[in-house]
Amino acid sequence: MSRSEQKRSGIAQAAQELFFQKGYEQTSVQDILDALELSKGGFYHYFVSKEAVLQEICEQRATARFGRLGMELYDSRVSPIDKLNRLLSLVNLFGGDDPRFAAMMMQICYVDGDVRMRDRMRGIVRERLEHYMDDVLMEGIQSGDFFVRHPGRLGCILLNLTADLDDEACRRIAAAPDSPETVIDIAEMLDACRDAVELLVGAPYGSIRLFDPARLLADSRAAAAGLRKLEAEK
Repeated sequence: MSRSEQKRSGIAQAAQELFFQKGYEQTSVQDILDALELSKGGFYHYFVSKEAVLQEICEQRATARFGRLGMELYDSRVSPIDKLNRLLSLVNLFGGDDPRFAAMMMQICYVDGDVRMRDRMRGIVRERLEHYMDDVLMEGIQSGDFFVRHPGRLGCILLNLTADLDDEACRRIAAAPDSPETVIDIAEMLDACRDAVELLVGAPYGSIRLFDPARLLADSRAAAAGLRKLEAEK
């Protein structure tokens, strides 16, 4: 990593901690400057806005999350079905490893309604996963695990389908974080989506696993708790 890249990454990491502590909307560029003892010129040399810093944070997190994915997906010992399940699981925002980040992004995208940032998040996932998805589908077709007449852009279609599902799940958690019915509704949507994916790729019934019930419950509770904390701190 070059010195310039290190500086850019350092600004993004410092800003992320401020976003977690104060909230994204409540954090100003001046707050970032003060925390880093950085001049305005030094900041704007690397970023044109606070939103650009948040996009950089999302890119860095995607790199960390997907960095070793190729090693998993090109392992011949792993079946195409297991590889597809792995890819589909990565589309889930609130099921990530850091509940603070998930809660922050749900607040920004689904409570405050920042459509541009939501679309950028989707774009990052699609850009990072689409070529892997295409390769896994082709491997499954060749091995006989999948039956697809027109593979074409099916990888993109699957990513969009699961991203739409994730959007709806995030909206429901953001709208009613304390409702027990929310998790039940999300589980039912995931079951319907699982059936649809199996039909689209011609996979055996029951082979696609979009979620683990215990993990879904834990992740949704963590995301809801994070949202409540952000609201309380406003």
